[in-house]
Amino acid sequence: MTRIHRASMAVVIGAMAAGVAATAQAQIQGMPLFTNPRYATGVRVHADLGLPTDKNVGLGNYSVLQGGVTFALGPVGIGANVGATRNDFKNISNGTGGTVGAQTKVTASALLQLRLLGGGMSPWSFSLFGGASMDVKAYDFASLPSSVQNQLGGSSKVLTIPVGAALGIKLPLVIISPNLWVAPRLNLTSIINCPSGAYCPSSKSEFRWAVGLDIPIFRIISVRAAYDSGKLYGQTVDNFGVGASIGIGGMR
Repeated sequence: MTRIHRASMAVVIGAMAAGVAATAQAQIQGMPLFTNPRYATGVRVHADLGLPTDKNVGLGNYSVLQGGVTFALGPVGIGANVGATRNDFKNISNGTGGTVGAQTKVTASALLQLRLLGGGMSPWSFSLFGGASMDVKAYDFASLPSSVQNQLGGSSKVLTIPVGAALGIKLPLVIISPNLWVAPRLNLTSIINCPSGAYCPSSKSEFRWAVGLDIPIFRIISVRAAYDSGKLYGQTVDNFGVGASIGIGGMR
């Protein structure tokens, strides 16, 4: 490992530790964890749609909209996203004319990657990643006392911390060069700010995995899709997501 890689790893590990200590969280529930390890120095802006695979779930209420920015410098990649269910997004976007309730929320997430192998001319890429995500409810912006928050339905929040590795390969096709990747991870899920007397499940560390495909178009636009599966509090939860980004370099 080169000196640059060692320094980059130190930066990433330090940032991850700071994020966990501040209970910042990194996967938006209902959205696959996009972790393509093939990226280049630059910045990209993303927009994604996540869909549950359970046919009994109404897509109008539980599909997830996500937007974010990714930045990469050499082997280090950083991404930040904000997402909400389509129903919450509709309420928020309607402003004062909507029905923004106390439990209306958005979820903020951050992800850091360190590419250890590949990239450039090599078709293979391998990276380690970690991050955090946590939901923010409507009354958090109103700075209400905890007693009032509990009356409105509780101040508990879901914290998710994924840590894993990603392996990708660039497929040398004639017209396009799609990037296929797979990323297993351990997902730590915890309920924080559990109201007194309420039942909140204990923290769990469970295995999840994602597989995805990214297709660059003229190096500026990129479209992507991913499937995410595994356990969440003992239940198998699957999600499918599609999205697009625009930028130069960056994490696709």
